[in-house]
Amino acid sequence: MKQKSSNKVLTLQLPSYKKPPVNEVICGMRYQIPANIWIPHIGVLWSKFRQEYPNIQHANPIFSSPLEDLATGLPLPRIWFINEQDDQLIQFQFDRFYYNWRRRNDNYPRYPHVITKFKQTFDLISAFFDENGFGQVLPLELELSYINHIPRGEGWEKFEDIQNLFTDFKWESRQGRFLPNPIKTQWTAIFQFPDEKGLLTVNIKEAIRMSDKVPLIVFELIAKKTCETTIKQDEIYLWYDLAHEWIVRGFTDLTSPKVQKDVWEIENA
Repeated sequence: MKQKSSNKVLTLQLPSYKKPPVNEVICGMRYQIPANIWIPHIGVLWSKFRQEYPNIQHANPIFSSPLEDLATGLPLPRIWFINEQDDQLIQFQFDRFYYNWRRRNDNYPRYPHVITKFKQTFDLISAFFDENGFGQVLPLELELSYINHIPRGEGWEKFEDIQNLFTDFKWESRQGRFLPNPIKTQWTAIFQFPDEKGLLTVNIKEAIRMSDKVPLIVFELIAKKTCETTIKQDEIYLWYDLAHEWIVRGFTDLTSPKVQKDVWEIENA
């Protein structure tokens, strides 16, 4: 029997989809910046990842707070270690790291693959900290994000059809209305985990797929937890499992059962 409270597990088995629209998954953490870490250390870290992630690329830094070299005031870099297939990468910045899966040609390999790769990354970065005298990795924030791309033709054709995708979203094209149909939209909602164990932020917005200029609905589900005290490693992994459950159930709760069945081929409701 299903429970009424949204903070309870509704079924024993999570919903699953044969053809989920997920385009990217991000699993990682922000942590306390260790003392005496320098840009040359990035090369030492890359040596640990280089066999599986042989390509390297600069990226713009992520600034949740000012992150700069104290001696020069220059911004500290963010580095990507990328695999040969270009579908998996490690993002490293002095205050954070992420494991990313991104869609190229293959289907989404599922959450067990993502969390296994994250654990491997965490272990290597923890060893890197230990070997260089940086101490323990002390998490400040955990994150698990799913970025879904829903192209035109998969459950929608024009903006008015957005209610066919999302059951809580509707635009009425009633006669005599002054405003025309909007040409762009963005919708955000934030949901709190039980016992204040984190937040789930949901974003819905329009975009254009760069490869072929096809219009998209971008549907993001971003789970985050602030770590106010030291958190044990097994508690970290339990939180990611909880975040994954909320993302999967949140996706299912917000989207249309018809599109779930006809387009994404839901297996377990």
